[in-house]
Amino acid sequence: MLLPWNFDHLVIAVPNLAESVEQYHNILGVEPIPGGAHPGLGTANALLGLEGVGAGASRDIYLEILGPDPAQDPALAASRLTGITEPTVQRWAIHPADFDGLVTSAARSIEPHIDLGEVHDMTRRTPAGTLLEWRLTRRTPLALGGIQPFLIDWQDSPHPARQAMPSVHLERFWALSPDVDTTSRVLRSLGATIEVEAGVTETLHATLKGPGGSWTI
Repeated sequence: MLLPWNFDHLVIAVPNLAESVEQYHNILGVEPIPGGAHPGLGTANALLGLEGVGAGASRDIYLEILGPDPAQDPALAASRLTGITEPTVQRWAIHPADFDGLVTSAARSIEPHIDLGEVHDMTRRTPAGTLLEWRLTRRTPLALGGIQPFLIDWQDSPHPARQAMPSVHLERFWALSPDVDTTSRVLRSLGATIEVEAGVTETLHATLKGPGGSWTI
């Protein structure tokens, strides 16, 4: 499928990271690699590469499996993983060519109004010891139930997708929304158009395919 050119990564939130890594291995036939912990936020991640995204999409894209870090206080992860009782497509990121410019234009937007939240500095250290530093936009609750992507700027850090990792095919990525028109206009304004279908609630969905099988989340 064809994704927005600025697509960066997809976040699937899980209640237990170790169990979910095993689940991905069993269903898709690939084992996610450890990504690292987010100090002070209570979470850690595991990563898979994404393939088959179509011409025009960024080459540096990946799948982030986000769960509680057992080495940190469980209460820290509670706000980031509220209501997560099974693997859930929680949100996604775009990597705009002009991070600051898009943040500024979104803040001035009127119709449709786009609230990206605040810009935060983030870090994590990979298992190999590399320190990654980046900026992202964050707001709580997630805008449009996570359908509106957050912005990310990797600055001088190597992009996580460039490390060796197994990959899966992203066969489909779409959203459900009770207001398809407004949701679609917000996505177009961010240069992040994806398929949006009518639904009762705002949710994201993805179908992944690996050598072991397919999984729709």
